[in-house]
This record gives sequence, C-alpha cells and structure tokens, in this order.
Amino acid sequence: MVMHLTIEPENVFKAMADGTRQRTLTVLARHELSVSELVDILRQPQSTVSRHLRVLREAGLIQDRREGNMVLYSLPLLHSPSTEGDAGSLSGDLLNWVARQPMVEPLASRLESVLQRRKELSDKFFGRVGHEWDDLREQSFGSQFHLEAFLALLPRSWRVADVGTGTGSLLPTLARHFQTVVGIDPVDAMLDIARRRIDEAGCNNVELHRGDLSALPLPSHAVDLVVAALVLHHVPSPQDAMTQLHRIAKHAGRVMIIEQGPHLEQSFYDRMQDHWWGFERDWLCQQLRQVGFVDVDAHALVTVDRAKDAPELYVITATKHALRKIEPE
Repeated sequence: MVMHLTIEPENVFKAMADGTRQRTLTVLARHELSVSELVDILRQPQSTVSRHLRVLREAGLIQDRREGNMVLYSLPLLHSPSTEGDAGSLSGDLLNWVARQPMVEPLASRLESVLQRRKELSDKFFGRVGHEWDDLREQSFGSQFHLEAFLALLPRSWRVADVGTGTGSLLPTLARHFQTVVGIDPVDAMLDIARRRIDEAGCNNVELHRGDLSALPLPSHAVDLVVAALVLHHVPSPQDAMTQLHRIAKHAGRVMIIEQGPHLEQSFYDRMQDHWWGFERDWLCQQLRQVGFVDVDAHALVTVDRAKDAPELYVITATKHALRKIEPE
C-alpha cells in the first residue's frame, strides 16, 4: 500500500536527528525486520530500540505489520509527489535519501548475519521435515490446490462446459475461476448430486442440463472450453460425441479430453461398467482431426496412486479452427 506522508516537518526533523534512528532507517530501507533482529543489528537494548521505533512510526517514517506473534518493521512504500507543494514531499525526499545511503560496517555485517540466520533456520526446518513435507502440505491444503492454480493461466471470461459431469466433482473448481460453467449429464441421479454439490459450494454461475454426448443440449459455438473427463469410453459412439464437442465449441475454442488407455483388466471393466476398453491415443487424436479440430496434442498422465487394475490415463487438447477474416478488396 502506498503511504502518502503528511507529517509536520518539525516531527520529521526531530525523528531524523538521532543517530540510532538514522541507522535504523538505513537498515529498514534494505529489509523488513523484527525488534529482536534490530536489537542484534543495532547492538541496543530492546527497550531502546522499541522507543526509537515508536518515534519513527509516529513521525510516519516507518510502518509495521503483524505476522503471527511477531511484529515486522519496514519503510513505507515511498511516494514521489507529482505536484509541487505536496505535503508528503519532505518525508518522501528524506526516505529516498536514506534508501540511497551506503550501509557502513559493522552494521552491514550484522544485518547479513541476521539474514543468514533466518536462512539457516529455514533450511534446518525443511531438512528436518523433508521426508514428511508432502504429507504436511497435503494435510494443510489438500492435494488439488496446485491444479486449481493452473486455471489462472486461462481467461476468467470463458464459458466452460463439463460434459458427462457425473456428480459434478469438477464444477466448484471450474466455477471459482470461470465466468459461466455448464454441467451436462444424462443421469438424473448424478445431476441431483451435482446440484447439491454446487449449492453447498455456493456456486451461482453453474448451469446443469440433462443430456448425453450424442446430442448435447447446447447451441453451436456456445462455449470457449469443453471438458470431457473420463467420459468417451462410456458412450456408444465416441465419434458422434466428438462431433458434438466440436459443434458446441466456439471458433478458436478449446477441448480437453481425459481418457484411459486400452487395457484387458476384466475386474476394472466390470467395476466401472465401461462401454469401451479404453482407446489408443493416436486413434482418438485422429478422430478429433477428422471432426475438424486442429493443434491436437496428447500427453500421458502420471497417476501414481491409481488402482492396480486401473489403466493408464492421458490428456488430449485440441482447438476448433478460427474463422477466417475476409480482407476488404
């Protein structure tokens, strides 16, 4: 936050008159520091350091913020007045001057020691918990946060369709990022669960429609992104489904298909009640090209925690061709 300093000149000069306070500003111009760290750097009692910090804060020359049980001090973001006579110009000029001053020894060495100690404490912690760090992070934030973060690479204004949404497991994640999300499934029981899920998540930008992939209940050129996650091996005609995916995508729209590779695991096939025993990636890519998609690309997914009899997964992305611009003659 930019801080516009409007302190009386008398208070500013008074705060800057003390050598310890000048050194404090010089140090804080480099790094945000706690009281205990300033005590080590300035070689002053804590009560003295706290008193000087109070004077500097009251003069508007430093700012503080709380982080857990610790208070950290720093210089405010410097404001360069754009007009003559700005009330903050005196303090701003002084702080800019402080920030440009070289740091004398042994002040610089002690600051470096404090920063090195911070790093060593951090390194020791991660060295101690390294073997359990993945579990700690997953327990704190779940296992999907980084996947959701990747959605930030895509435009928020998109309208996205999750075809074969099932119980709507993807819908809350998609709804948190995209402007409009459409979930489509042919089974009422699945849609009921999806509806409860989005209601519990407070998603008011999700539409649910009953329909299957042979005749999706959306107009042509309706969505920017079509997601079909583990759906095509359940439908009677994957080719018809891909034609529908192409139809509802906007020109230059994208499609993302997650599918399972071919397999011979009868137990998995029976458990999941699949229609197809998976697909060869090259065959599926060729089908997408035949219905009109371009820039078709496929990648294997490393599903290390999948069931022993589950097939390997892969993702295919493709683009619907853009409309050609007609140049005026």
